[in-house]
Formats: sequence, structure tokens, C-alpha cells
Amino acid sequence: MKLEEFLEYEIRKWAGSSNTYDSYSNIARHHIIPMLGKKKLTEIHKRDVQRLYENCTAYSESIASQTKVVMNVSLRFAVSSGLLAVNPAEGISLLKSIESKPYHTRNIDTAKMLNMEQIQQLLEMSEDTPIHMQVLFNVLMGLRRQEINAVKYSDVDYINRTLSVERQLGKQLNREPYSVDEKPATKKELPLKTMSSRRLLPIPDYVFEAILQERKVYERNRSRRRSRF
Repeated sequence: MKLEEFLEYEIRKWAGSSNTYDSYSNIARHHIIPMLGKKKLTEIHKRDVQRLYENCTAYSESIASQTKVVMNVSLRFAVSSGLLAVNPAEGISLLKSIESKPYHTRNIDTAKMLNMEQIQQLLEMSEDTPIHMQVLFNVLMGLRRQEINAVKYSDVDYINRTLSVERQLGKQLNREPYSVDEKPATKKELPLKTMSSRRLLPIPDYVFEAILQERKVYERNRSRRRSRF
């Protein structure tokens, strides 16, 4: 089996969502396959993996890290499935510039961040627009776009003023490789990527007041259109 075929099948199996699949599939297509795609699984050696990591590191540290994840998960599965006797990616690290960084930390370019004045302007300019609640949940509570789109009123604890992040809204991943969907992709409720993504967040007063106002509009519309709501 060629590596390209293996990645297409296996990434679909362990990717939790369409977004994860798209991200890892892009890594495979644009970085792994150009270097190793002509090889069979049994022809891949440690020196091939090391060169792959070095090439990706020269391109981007983030790309190198994602490449290592895809290679490790895929090749471990190949070993457990009996397709390989030994995992050629086992024990191979990225360059020290990446390896030495503490776990779950990142460098933040402050020049690309909004300052308090800009945040205030963003909040004010988004008022009376359809995206105002999305801006509030993102800027003031740190929710991702797909998490915001999946928020329900039932996720809000109005007594303790907390929000339970339980799900995301996105495109469901078609698990069949190379197949074409018969129907257009629709947004569906999907589980969060990891257990740690489920969290209980305190709601700032400013956001809580906005939720109450939005709920009033919701209830008013529902009472007017009960048969079609």
C-alpha cells in the first residue's frame, strides 16, 4: 500500500471532525506526500522521516509539529494493524528549537493583537448587527467560531451566570475515501475535539446582559410565530 492511500484512509478514521481531517489532509498532501508519496509503507526508513521533519521545520515550526502528529498516529496504526513491523517515526524528534519549547505554550505576536481601545471599538461597531453575539463570545470569552455557532440557551446557567461549552457546529466528515457526497454539506452538531474542550465558563456581566436582551427577542419572535417557529 502506498503512503498516500494509507493516509487518505486512516486520517478519515481517526479525525474527529471535517476541520481536523482537512487540516491533517493538507499536511499529508502538501508536505508528506511530495517527499514520501512514491514509497510504500515498508520502504520508509528513519532517515526518510528525519529528512521530512527537517524540511518541514525549515518551512514552518507549526507545520513540522503537525506533520509529526500525522506521521506518528498513522504509522503507529500501521504497526498495530500488522502493515509494518516497526514504526520508522518512533523516537525521532523535531529540531531542538521546537523540542525545547514548553508543552502547550506559544509565541504571541503582540503587534497582531487588538488593544483595549480597538476591542472597545469592535464591540461598539458590532452592536445592532447579526454578528454582535458572536463577537462577544469570541472576544470576551474566547470561544471558537464553531463553538459559538453551536451555543444554545439551554447551555446558559442564568442563576450562576455560567456557559457550558458542549458541542460544535460544523460539516460532518464523510468517512468513505474518494467518495462524493450526494447531498450538499450541511452544518451539524458535532462532539468537541477533545474532552478538555468541554468546559464551564463564567459569563462576564456585559455578555450576560446581551444574552438576556437576545433571549427577549427570541421569546417575542417565538410567541408571534408559534405555528412556524
